[in-house]
Amino acid sequence: MRTLLKNPQEVQRRIDVNEVALESLQALNAELADHRIEVRTELAAGLPPVVGHAGQLREALVNLVHNAIDAMATLEEDRPRKLKIATLRSRRDRVSIAIEDSGPGIEPGRLPTLFSAFVTTKPGGMGLGLGICQLIVDRHNGELTASSELGKGTRFEVVLPVDALAADAASRIEAGSVKAEA
Repeated sequence: MRTLLKNPQEVQRRIDVNEVALESLQALNAELADHRIEVRTELAAGLPPVVGHAGQLREALVNLVHNAIDAMATLEEDRPRKLKIATLRSRRDRVSIAIEDSGPGIEPGRLPTLFSAFVTTKPGGMGLGLGICQLIVDRHNGELTASSELGKGTRFEVVLPVDALAADAASRIEAGSVKAEA
């Protein structure tokens, strides 16, 4: 736990969010298969990197995917179990990682306190996982949000700032101000 919540400034590096998203799915590949969950990825190409602690971000995504697995485990056998992870550039200086499931959803009244410590929607849950995810995302200057529709599923979205140098270079390229010399 101490290693997970270590100050992200200590191991700052450029991170490819698509890579972290795929690693998170790979970490739970056997569990996803055991629960017969159909996984779909929509990973945007050419995303600028974010700066932070890859292990912490991976742990947050693993927790969100694991929660989706748990939620869909309660579905009747005839109902499809689908998980989607998508990345995109949400603004010029932000990238987004969205995790959507086809589970039962979360009651609207529970959403405002979902990221608080010791609040859980799982029988027997400790209520620490989403609070830790929130802490990790906050320490990376990001935002973690949840939306849900009863009977249809839940969507978590992590929005992170991109590396400032990468964002500046990308905007110069888009504007055509970068010139190559031979």
